[in-house]
Amino acid sequence: MKTLSCADSGSKYCPCHLAYSKDCIRCNMLNKNETCDCIWQGVCIYNEVNHNKNSKVIERQEYLCDIEAMTSIEENTYLIKIKIPKELSKDLRSPGAYVFIKGKDKESNIFSAPISVLDVDLEKNTLEVIIKQVGIKTKGIINSDQVYIKGPYFNGLFGIKDIKSMSKSNCLVILNGLSQVNSINVIQRLIENNNKVDVFINHNGVILDNVIQKIYDLGASIYHIDIEEDKEFIADYIKSNDIKLVYSGASNRFNKEVMNIVDAIDENIKLAVSNNNLICCGEGICGACCIDLNGVKVKSCKTQINSREYLKSI
Repeated sequence: MKTLSCADSGSKYCPCHLAYSKDCIRCNMLNKNETCDCIWQGVCIYNEVNHNKNSKVIERQEYLCDIEAMTSIEENTYLIKIKIPKELSKDLRSPGAYVFIKGKDKESNIFSAPISVLDVDLEKNTLEVIIKQVGIKTKGIINSDQVYIKGPYFNGLFGIKDIKSMSKSNCLVILNGLSQVNSINVIQRLIENNNKVDVFINHNGVILDNVIQKIYDLGASIYHIDIEEDKEFIADYIKSNDIKLVYSGASNRFNKEVMNIVDAIDENIKLAVSNNNLICCGEGICGACCIDLNGVKVKSCKTQINSREYLKSI
């Protein structure tokens, strides 16, 4: 399926275990197929595997990190600032970046929780995340003064390529609920690429003042909307401002609403959405993240999926 690619392709974490087990997401030659049709312009994964059969797979490292600050911002919701190794900082500025976090007293990885990156300070090497305490994994994090951080992982949203490549255009970011957390890296990258970015936040969902302030600090304009009542306003805004890319960070139902508004205007407008699927290992091994995409089982923790195709399949 040519709409699929791997978020790890071309990184130091490729080839991964999936390539050596003939389950590669990106390379059909390493996935029970004898025909090469990947149209991949980077280093050939097939070649790397066949010429480095004895090479060790580079795996993501786990680091014990100090919690510098923890602030309660909503009921059972905390903003946490964590000191991280310098080598992690730059990678975690990527749109869609996330990490696995567990409390310092938890040895087993079954306690690791996938958490979206809110913000990274490259000078101070600090990571900010927002965690809602809902179960044993997150309780173990909230009650610690140190945590284990494993990463970086990159597939927290679909449409990363479009976000990274969009430049000198008008872009719209639409947010709802806790999914607004991963918007900072998106907005930051778009602005760095000389795009004009406006942000719509659904006022019926949770509003995180810390995220709002960071968006203001980046220089983006913020408007509060109601996704049910303001569909015509959103459509007019997209048309009158010649919006070239829309990022929707919200639930799948909300993202579908946004897609329908955008597609009624022009299906050529780039659409990126948050990845809301269950993630357990982050490596495409356990299968917890697998979804059915037009009859094909897709490992959504690593696979970049066309946003429209994904939303229409669920």
